[in-house]
Amino acid sequence: MSERVIWGRGAKVLLLHFLIGGGAITLAFSYGSLLSGDILRFAESWMINGTLWVLIGLGSGWLVHWLDQQLPWLEAPVKRAVASLLLMLVYATGVAFLILSVYAVTVYGIGPLQAIQNAGITFPLSVIIITLLVGLFLHGRGFFLAWKQAFQEAEEHKRAALSAKYEALRNQVNPHFLFNSFNVLSNLVYKDPDLSAKFIQQLSKVYRYVLESREQELVPLQREVEILRAYLFLLDIRFGASLEAKLDIEVEQGDAVVPLTLQMLAENAVKHNIVSKSKPLKLSITRTNGKLEVTNSLQPRHNEQASLGIGLPNLQEQYRYLCGKELTVERHNGCFAVHVPIVKLTEAS
Repeated sequence: MSERVIWGRGAKVLLLHFLIGGGAITLAFSYGSLLSGDILRFAESWMINGTLWVLIGLGSGWLVHWLDQQLPWLEAPVKRAVASLLLMLVYATGVAFLILSVYAVTVYGIGPLQAIQNAGITFPLSVIIITLLVGLFLHGRGFFLAWKQAFQEAEEHKRAALSAKYEALRNQVNPHFLFNSFNVLSNLVYKDPDLSAKFIQQLSKVYRYVLESREQELVPLQREVEILRAYLFLLDIRFGASLEAKLDIEVEQGDAVVPLTLQMLAENAVKHNIVSKSKPLKLSITRTNGKLEVTNSLQPRHNEQASLGIGLPNLQEQYRYLCGKELTVERHNGCFAVHVPIVKLTEAS
C-alpha cells in the first residue's frame, strides 16, 4: 500500500471524526442556535468542537500508547485509571485554551480571557464531555486488549508447561530408558547386591520427583540438584567410563528453576550424542555468572533417536514467562552449551 493511499485514508478518517464528533457535541450544546436560525454561530461551534474532538482524540491516543509502556493496566489498574484521567484532562484543557485563543484573536480580535468569559459554561462542559467520551473509548479498548494479551500469554504458557512436562516424562518413562535401567539392574543384582539396592533407591527417587513436581511451576534449586545427583548416579552405573560427568553448583537462598530442567538437559546430551569408551561423552553442569551452564561435548549420533523437538523451546518459553529471562543455547569449540537462568523466588512471586 502506497504512502499516498495511507495518508488519504487517514485524512478521510479525521474528517469523519471532525464531522460526526463535532456535530454530535454541537447539537447537544448549541441546538438553540440552530433552532433560532443562527447558522453562523452553529457553524462556529461545530468548527471548534470538531477541531477539539480530533486533537483530543489524537493526543489521547498518544497518551494511551505512552502510558501502556510506563504504567501497564494489569500492573496497577487503579493507578493507571487515575493517571489517565488526570493527564487527559490536563492535555484537553491546554488544547481547548489554545484553540479558543487562536479563534478569538484571529476571528474576533479579542483576548483569550475575554473569549473564555464570552463562551460561558457551555465551552468547558463540551471539553469535559469530549475528553470523557474519547477517554472511555481509548482506555476501555486499551484495558480490554491488555487483558486479552495477558490471557493469551497465560494460555500459551500453560501449553508450553504441559508440553515440557510431557517431554520430560516421555524422556524418563520411555521403553528404552526403562529397558536400559532394568538391564543394568539385572546385571548388578548378582554381582553387587548393595549397589543394586542403591540403584533401585536412586531410580525410585528420580521417578518420585517426576510425579511430585509435575504440577509446580518452580522448584528449589537445591531439590533439583539432589535429584540430578541421583540421575547422574544412574547414568554413571549404566555408562561407566564412557560418561564423564561434572557437577559443581553452589546453591544460594531463594534459588529456583523450572522442574526437571537439569535432568532433561542431561538426558538430551546422552540421547543425542555418542557415548562410548573410545569416545567418552563429557558432561559439565556448573554455575557461572548467576546462571547454570549445561555443557556437553558435541559428538552427534549417526542414527539419532527421533525427538519431538519441543523440550528446549518450551523451557525457553517458561523462563521467559516466569521471570522475563532467556534460556540460551550455543555451539562453540566442539561443545553444545545451554545457559539456564536462575530464578529468585521473589522475582516470580
